[in-house]
Amino acid sequence: MIALSGALGTGLFLGSGSVIALAGPATVFSYAIAGALALAIVWALAEMVTVHPVPGGHGAVAASYLGRFGGFVTRWNFAITMMVAVGAEVVASATYLTYWFPTLPLWLGTLLCSVFIGALNMFSVHLYGSSEYWFSMVKVIAIVVFILLGLAVVVGVVPGHDAAGVANLTSEGGFMPKGVSGMLAAACMAVFAFGGIENVSVGAAETANPRRDIPRAAHTMIWRLLIFYVGAILVVLMLQPWTETAAHSGTVEQSPFVKVLSLTGVTGAAHIMNAVLIVAALSAANGCLYSSSRMFHSLAVDGEAPRFAAHTSIKGAPRGAVLLAMAGMAVAAALAILSPGNVFMWLYGMATIGILVTWFMVMATHLAFRRRRAQAGLPLAPNRLWASPVTNSVVLASTVAIFVALYWLMPIVWYAGVPYILALSIGFWALSRVRELPEPRDLLAESLAVQEAERAS
Repeated sequence: MIALSGALGTGLFLGSGSVIALAGPATVFSYAIAGALALAIVWALAEMVTVHPVPGGHGAVAASYLGRFGGFVTRWNFAITMMVAVGAEVVASATYLTYWFPTLPLWLGTLLCSVFIGALNMFSVHLYGSSEYWFSMVKVIAIVVFILLGLAVVVGVVPGHDAAGVANLTSEGGFMPKGVSGMLAAACMAVFAFGGIENVSVGAAETANPRRDIPRAAHTMIWRLLIFYVGAILVVLMLQPWTETAAHSGTVEQSPFVKVLSLTGVTGAAHIMNAVLIVAALSAANGCLYSSSRMFHSLAVDGEAPRFAAHTSIKGAPRGAVLLAMAGMAVAAALAILSPGNVFMWLYGMATIGILVTWFMVMATHLAFRRRRAQAGLPLAPNRLWASPVTNSVVLASTVAIFVALYWLMPIVWYAGVPYILALSIGFWALSRVRELPEPRDLLAESLAVQEAERAS
């Protein structure tokens, strides 16, 4: 349940209209395509961190198999991406609060949500885990209820309502009104609904039985996400013409979830949905702050981040790293003061490039992981990515293609992305010039030592 935290956020509940506008009913295929890419990423992550359940998750594995530069880019990019995502989610939470408190300044709501999420991560891993379990439970229940009630309206078992049927899937220009190009464009945007799936790898070192629990959590999470996203979008498209959904999105009252609850006679549908939206945003912020802080802690231990981020509390919480990761919330609060109308899109655009870089580096790391372990004569992991290296090549090519397509779909990704990638490279060069960085942990040698010990016994 906790594995769903970062990936199952506000995009499904409120922001799907912008994706539907690009493809119409064919959006269900767009989410399926994006989900297939996410599925490959999760399987690759599960394979690597099951073999190497170390602090820093896939970032530490990248440092070992790709070298110091690859590890630096992977870990810093992921930590910054999750830090920015935290900022975006607390801004979203504050935006939803204004539905109930119209006079509440966006910056103040952002600050209040930031303090709440920071407190959950500051004291103990148990507090984070308990809160995130219930956050995720609320999101899952909301989606399941939405799909079931929506299907009830579709087949006509709701008293006082005729069956909606499937006519809306073809009523406005057919099932694929924008053609194949529109469907693929929507898939580019839908990819980011699955951003945050990488969180499943970060807590491997804090898991009691990572070799059993991580593959189970990863596989269960991604299949749930596929069912939830595709199922919920399909219900939305059957309940109303896609042109209506595309034209009216972005507010609580216009959310398709509110429409379903209203059709079934639920009173106060908008208020119920607003509560779910706040929980969804806080949950995503909670999960992203956890992942960002753990990656900053891993960097600090290796001397690649400020030393204070390496300290932990008596209960094991990396308080210094949590404070560093909370910088994203501080930036969000500042932007909410300076540019309240555009703050969310700026943060979203900044996070988008980070997600693409993360997915690219995961697949590049997995290729090196497989190749070097095969050269060393080590067996394949029981839970492994299917059809590698072909699958890796497809995902790598798709990631590059998405980045190119976003030049037209979301130019802010390019405006922020190219300087960001250059900054990461310059940052590594500058750090390596001022201090001697330690050699990454040799995870392959550790695996060989374990194999030799098992043979000797």
